[in-house]
Amino acid sequence: TIQADTANNALIIMGPEPVYNNLRAIIDRLDVRRAQVFVEALIVEVSADKAAEFGIQWQVLQGADLQRDGVQGFGGTNLGGRGTGRNIIDASVNIGSLAQGLNLGVINGTITIPGLGIITNLALLARALETNANANILSTPTLLTLDNEEARIIVGQNVPFVTGQYATTAATTTGVLPFQTIERRDVGVLLRVKPQITEGGSVRLVVYQEVSRVEDRRDPAGIILSKRALESSVVIDDQQIVVLGGLIQDTFSDGTDKIPVAGDVPVIGNLFRYDSRRRSKTNLLVFLKPTVVRTDAQGKALTSERYDYIMNEQERTRPLPRWFWDDPSYPQLPAAGAMPGTSAGTVPHAPPAIQLAPLPPAQ
Repeated sequence: TIQADTANNALIIMGPEPVYNNLRAIIDRLDVRRAQVFVEALIVEVSADKAAEFGIQWQVLQGADLQRDGVQGFGGTNLGGRGTGRNIIDASVNIGSLAQGLNLGVINGTITIPGLGIITNLALLARALETNANANILSTPTLLTLDNEEARIIVGQNVPFVTGQYATTAATTTGVLPFQTIERRDVGVLLRVKPQITEGGSVRLVVYQEVSRVEDRRDPAGIILSKRALESSVVIDDQQIVVLGGLIQDTFSDGTDKIPVAGDVPVIGNLFRYDSRRRSKTNLLVFLKPTVVRTDAQGKALTSERYDYIMNEQERTRPLPRWFWDDPSYPQLPAAGAMPGTSAGTVPHAPPAIQLAPLPPAQ
């Protein structure tokens, strides 16, 4: 008979000695230390964004006050849409609504056209802007997991997204309050991996990697979320680096807003047009490196290397002392091999293993 003691992770075997010896040999081959895999991922993103805008905008605000032969009003404009930060109507209401850049103009002006009359509430805006943005993002998530076991790590935020809303109207039943439905999603760096060590020592990896972030620009419909995800299954040699995938993108846009006919006149036409150009380049690559950990010594060496690295980073970012205030205390990692609250070098020891001898055969 065989009984399992799950609390102690043990088997109770009762039977003839030959049967017991056969089972013991099988158990000895199965009950061995399982190998582990330390997975290092490297996500590199380098992007450059250059943009230039220049132009002059015209608009007759609040209708037209031009009167001639009983006919009222005319106007023309090449301004951007409301809420774009380069709209004269928005600026007439709130001058702070103008976007960054050089903005010169008159919000409420008057002009006299011989033979036509006087135009009041005339707005003119000359705008020039040049932007140059570069980004270099490096993420290095790491995971240690057992052979053939899935592991997952996420570093980021749990962001709320509005998925629906209800607002009362005149026709609705009284007593029902407006409300919104919200769904929360993890935004940041996500790495999910399942390693499998093959017979030859290579590692088969089933990988899902995702990098997401909330964009600074907003949309009336809600938050804009940029997302880069990769899902793959690869075979890699131990401690070898492989590129899983990536994106190399180069985009260019060139746009012109102008008043018809007037914007095409040489030289003078520049007073009635608005030009914009933008170029964006994105380079994104994902690298992966698995390391097979078979022995306790390998695990300790790996832990020590990571521990020393984070201690050096903490020391490097230590605030410099200033003569006009005391040296501020800051959290520090204990020495390697020590736990918080213990002296350096002291670690708890496991009790000695109990040697069990097989039971004598039944008489």
